[in-house]
Amino acid sequence: MASLSPDLDIALTQLTERLLTQDQAFAQTYVMAKGQLYRTELRLCPVPPHELPADL
Repeated sequence: MASLSPDLDIALTQLTERLLTQDQAFAQTYVMAKGQLYRTELRLCPVPPHELPADL
């Protein structure tokens, strides 16, 4: 599983920590990128260690 970028990994980790601190497992918002609006969603789904990809 390839990472898009270390900065993105850090940002998603920080967002995950914030959501879990508030006992939430889902976030949705709208963002503008390249002149287009996008709905973004993040859903946290726990993964057992035995289901992790080998290249993680």
